[in-house]
Amino acid sequence: MKKIGESLYIKGRIGWKGLKKSEYLKNGDYRIINGSNIIDNKIDWSNCGYISEERYNESPEIMLQKGDILITKDGTIGKVAMVSELKKPTTVASGLFVLRNTAPSKWDTKYIFNFLQSNKFKKFIFSRTEGSVIPHLYQKDFMTLEIPELEINEQRKIAHRLDTIQHKLDLNNQINDNLVA
Repeated sequence: MKKIGESLYIKGRIGWKGLKKSEYLKNGDYRIINGSNIIDNKIDWSNCGYISEERYNESPEIMLQKGDILITKDGTIGKVAMVSELKKPTTVASGLFVLRNTAPSKWDTKYIFNFLQSNKFKKFIFSRTEGSVIPHLYQKDFMTLEIPELEINEQRKIAHRLDTIQHKLDLNNQINDNLVA
């Protein structure tokens, strides 16, 4: 087991230097994602907000990159999504953590992503928020989360198997939706 904070990049926005809801734009070149944009472990890009270039450039540490994993840390905590596409420069609102694999020879990003959907992760979140009026996952707590440290090829095999199962589930759901329609 390895603490996730020992070898992976984890950043969250601490406030936003006074960003007000009125500063959100209807469209633009710089997107901002919040927790409501994470649905069924995917990012709903159709409902993202936009911000000015100046606001985007204020926080380079949370400018998203392809392969980043997003984790909600306020309210409905523990929702996860992976950035599989990035058509516009994008950042995150204060309710999200950005987890970036900075050790690709040691960790498989999809393995980490799948781990963050596991019951073990859900138990970790529950243990940190039990009794809270407003659930919140603190970065210092998240960094202590332990993840099974397997050999990289074993991580890739596990991730591939889980991706194959998820693909089949998605296909079955799509077929069911078409039958209902």
